[in-house]
Amino acid sequence: ISQHIKFGTAGRLATMKTSHIIEHFKKIIGLYIVRGFRVKIMLADNQFESMRDDIANLHVQLHIVARDEHVPEVERFNRTIKERVRASYNTLPFTHYPPVLVAEMVFAAVFWRNMFPLKGGVSQTQSPAELIVNRSLDVHAHCKVGLGDYVQTHEEHDNSMDSRTIGAIALRPADGDNSYYFLNLSTGRRIHRRSFTPLPMPQGVIDQVHRLARRQKASKTLTFTNTA
Repeated sequence: ISQHIKFGTAGRLATMKTSHIIEHFKKIIGLYIVRGFRVKIMLADNQFESMRDDIANLHVQLHIVARDEHVPEVERFNRTIKERVRASYNTLPFTHYPPVLVAEMVFAAVFWRNMFPLKGGVSQTQSPAELIVNRSLDVHAHCKVGLGDYVQTHEEHDNSMDSRTIGAIALRPADGDNSYYFLNLSTGRRIHRRSFTPLPMPQGVIDQVHRLARRQKASKTLTFTNTA
């Protein structure tokens, strides 16, 4: 999270290897560069000390806080996202979640947090998303469906008898073109679609989400851990 603009990001890392973390940092820094900002200083805890040289190669100066201390802005951001993920986890009609759905709860929480001006930010009228990724809130584009809603996505088709729709669970709005990310109920993978029809959720859809979770040997509980 940026200290003054308050723009937050999250990423799903395959491992906690330094190379994977640095690649994620490059993507974040790139977002700021596109909008004319330069990232000069990174505040972090002791977990990142071993990455000092790699971060310096990104032309960023690393500042490490004292042992057993944390960066307040990061801790507040993490706490907010965890609270919103817990709320989603306990509000949706599922009792067993596939890993991709849990990850998308985090991404959705970060997406919506960035969409509104924040107290203490550099602007009281422009949101962090508007400042960094040029994304303004549009109720007609971003609020067609909510996290966890059931839809049938409209697929490309010909004159064959193949299915022209896919059952899916809404995840979050995608960037730019009024499209959304969905969880494909057949494959368990995330898909990106623009056209879809929201529908009431039958019990069979809930059962299918649970089957996907069992197939992927997902935990039945939501646990936040510290990897440091």
